[in-house]
Amino acid sequence: MAQSSPILSQLSATVAAGTILVSLISYIAARLLYNIYFHPLAQFPGPWYATATSLTDAIISLRKAEPAWLLGLTKKYGTDRPIRIAPRTLLFASSSSLKDIYWDARMNFKSELYGTGALGPPSLFDTRDGKIHQQLRKALGGNQWSIGSLKNFWEPKFDQHISLFLQKMTDIANAKQETILSDRVAEFAADIMTMVSFSEPWGFVRHGRDERGILHSWRLGLPFFGLVGRWRWFRQNIIANPNLAHYFLPAMSDKQGMGYLYAQANREVDHREMRMKAEGESFYMERPDFLQHCLDARHPLTGLPLTAVQKRAHVTLLIQAGADTTATALGSTLRFLLLNPRILRKAQEEIGMADREGKLSNPIAYEESRRLLPYMGACIKEALRLNPPAPNQFGRVTPEGGKTIDGHRIPPLVDVTTVSYIVQRDPKLYAPDPESYRPERWIDAEAVKLAEMESSQFVFGMGPRVCLGKDIAIMELWKLLPEIIRNFEFELLDIGRYIVAGGVAYNYGLKVNLALRR
Repeated sequence: MAQSSPILSQLSATVAAGTILVSLISYIAARLLYNIYFHPLAQFPGPWYATATSLTDAIISLRKAEPAWLLGLTKKYGTDRPIRIAPRTLLFASSSSLKDIYWDARMNFKSELYGTGALGPPSLFDTRDGKIHQQLRKALGGNQWSIGSLKNFWEPKFDQHISLFLQKMTDIANAKQETILSDRVAEFAADIMTMVSFSEPWGFVRHGRDERGILHSWRLGLPFFGLVGRWRWFRQNIIANPNLAHYFLPAMSDKQGMGYLYAQANREVDHREMRMKAEGESFYMERPDFLQHCLDARHPLTGLPLTAVQKRAHVTLLIQAGADTTATALGSTLRFLLLNPRILRKAQEEIGMADREGKLSNPIAYEESRRLLPYMGACIKEALRLNPPAPNQFGRVTPEGGKTIDGHRIPPLVDVTTVSYIVQRDPKLYAPDPESYRPERWIDAEAVKLAEMESSQFVFGMGPRVCLGKDIAIMELWKLLPEIIRNFEFELLDIGRYIVAGGVAYNYGLKVNLALRR
């Protein structure tokens, strides 16, 4: 039998490789053309480069430019129609869409952005199925985290920590040292969240540092969370493949990122369970923390305890969701105040008047702040509106049969979302200056308009999946911020930055000199 020549063999291999390459390019081109022109969502406006592939939004998220990009799209296409920001995703920019998306029980199934594993094992936050979420919520998110319970059981401990924080800040002021104010309030928020989670703070404020690298690790993990949540091909072909996923997803052996946070939670669970076993029936906690609620929780349907993985995942969740996000709200409010001296002075005058009249405790009680300091509260609300801590795509999936949202008929099984950074700048609701920091809008608005603005705040989400730690964050904001304003004057040295990575925000580099107020 005659053998083929090396030249013919090489030619055949080249032709085969070329055929494969041409086929691949043709498939990709056909897919892109289908997504742009023939997809069921092609009727909705959006930039071609985003409607063609979800990789676009993933790259924009990695570049930490997503909020500005989405805001630019709303200015180009308007807020009257949903905007197509990925092949299967529609963004609703109008505040009037919130109720249709987040309060309808049929819309309680989360989009693929959740459940990727990028934050660690599955928890309450990334449970996609609404019915399963409801069951877990009953087990973990009862009245113990409402304002009423927090006032009764946790506010005195918050007060102790506020006093410690003020003393540390006073030491900095007396030493005439520059300080990164955004870092100091982040350390406070991290201490409060570890206190609520494990009964005692981990010492961020006392030691003046990022204890155990928690904040740094959280921020390092955010870009990957955004990438996986936005790039559908990567989720379905890499993360869904058990042979490949472990190369990318967090592991407890990691020295940083989400895996490191999970390892820290695992250590706390192990320590508490050992204590419970050693003390037996004599084990008692006067003030059960979040960890203890996770250990004691029973599944509402089966009556069984949470699994070992669930316990650790949920403990990690509270640190992830509550530490740096509350810090963002604290830091952003301070930045807006320092950039607007007139507003800062007005807030200080309000606090000073209440103080001179003997109406404020030391530290200020939550109810005092809420009732007696309405302008300070307006300053906080306005900062949350413009710099929300989690301007993420909290997507929902439309049900079988489709769904009418804000007057638009949306096909079934489509990802629909709003983004707090966008919907809280709705020009119809916040005209004539939706992008201006103006706390007076929360004071001067008529009752109907004020109620509409209040109901359109998406900072903590809404509906049955509202943030579990919402009231913890509110108490921190309404207590710590007026105390800082009450006690210190500021020389702004560096404005710093509000950064959004993977749909979650944090503050960087807000530097000041402090002086005690006389």
